[in-house]
Amino acid sequence: MSSPLVPSFLPQDAQTDAALPDPARILELRVNPSSVRLYPAPPLSVSNDTLAATALTPGTASLDIPSLCLLRGTLDDFLQYSRQEASKWLIDLAHDICDPAERRGSLLAWKEPEKQWRPVSPIDPLTASVYRYDLPTGITVGLSKISLRVRKSATTLSGQPGTMGDRVRRRDGMCWVTRMLSPLSNSHILPKRMGDHLGRLIFGKFTSFGASNLPPPASIYSEVFGVCLTSNLDRYFDTYDMGFRYVSPNIYECHVFTAQAGTVTIAGEASTTEMASMFPALHGHPARPPQPQHPDNPPPGLFRWHYLQCVLRKFAHNDYKSLANIAYSEMPIKMEGDSDDEGTDSEAEWPSKGFDLGRQVEDSLAEREERRHATAQWIAAS
Repeated sequence: MSSPLVPSFLPQDAQTDAALPDPARILELRVNPSSVRLYPAPPLSVSNDTLAATALTPGTASLDIPSLCLLRGTLDDFLQYSRQEASKWLIDLAHDICDPAERRGSLLAWKEPEKQWRPVSPIDPLTASVYRYDLPTGITVGLSKISLRVRKSATTLSGQPGTMGDRVRRRDGMCWVTRMLSPLSNSHILPKRMGDHLGRLIFGKFTSFGASNLPPPASIYSEVFGVCLTSNLDRYFDTYDMGFRYVSPNIYECHVFTAQAGTVTIAGEASTTEMASMFPALHGHPARPPQPQHPDNPPPGLFRWHYLQCVLRKFAHNDYKSLANIAYSEMPIKMEGDSDDEGTDSEAEWPSKGFDLGRQVEDSLAEREERRHATAQWIAAS
């Protein structure tokens, strides 16, 4: 076990005194910086599996700081999402941030009267404390990268037979949450701008634990990366404002991460109390696959990844968000189903057909600058 670090509740985000929450109600998740390795700058174009692996492989550089804060918020906010899971919820999130494939670490909590770190059991209640994810001596990790969804692909509404949206709608036939038959959107669990190569690596890392040890699909357009939702719910899912928390096989629970979570219903945000009373609340509402035994349903591990992004969007600390190269590369490459795809529907032709390498590199440079600007805006708004 690594040497103990006495925690501090002093906030590290720049806030005015009037904006500071009561320190006695704050929960923090930390990790020892000596266990973390930073990522090198990603390649300009992630055009094969080797380059994708390079982008997701931490280098040798480490941080020269005493402690690294990963998540921070009020206990009341965390309790909205941990619900009946108690500390298991935070343990799972700590694994997914630090070591999703192997889960080699353990969670400790600082006990103030004893002035020492104590192991956390999954059934322990969450408290306003400093928690620390502790990795075995000699084990170093790269923290899970953060998806900013810098830009959204423009997709034709009708699509062509055989595209991902058509296959997902044929598989599901109704919304996972509302059970409505129309209008339906194909909600992407991973942004399709990540491309095949990053998609396969994320799939492998997050579905390798437990019974979901499945071979990665060949394409980001496999139906396992999609889920049918109504258009109202798709916009929450697409921006990481709603995620599916695994409950049991084929049963999930919707968690809403907007500041107005209490006013969001399964029909969308309610503008009046009367409207809110007409529909069930979205937060805590069950979500289920319409065809539970379908072989191409998304595995729980993909929803784990998406749910982690929701948590990071709400609770990630500036220490974490400011790390070098911590955002995923989401390249502006030509995508099947985009409105400018000239009608092609062949997966064999995508993404190599019509590529112009010079334009792709130029677009990638613009994308990197756009991603840097988006990261700066996100950190400044925290």
